[in-house]
Amino acid sequence: MSQSARRATNRSRRPPAKRPAPIDVWRNPGTLPEIERITVTGEPGAVLRSLGDPPMHDGAAATKYFTMVVHRAAAIATALAFSADLLATDPDDD
Repeated sequence: MSQSARRATNRSRRPPAKRPAPIDVWRNPGTLPEIERITVTGEPGAVLRSLGDPPMHDGAAATKYFTMVVHRAAAIATALAFSADLLATDPDDD
């Protein structure tokens, strides 16, 4: 191997990667923030509709199915919040 080829090989080598410092997983995380009550939205698909139809062959049908998924996810999230007693109560309902 010629001297110039050795120099080229030495230049292309990268220095060894530095390992990140180890994380102490048993450390005290500190105080948690206050729990915020969850407000149920009246129309979960509004943001999705504001984006318009997806650029697909049948965008209107895709929008319908995406909206169904968003509504189902919102219903499940509401049920979970209710089961954990985290739903915000409306002061007008009292």
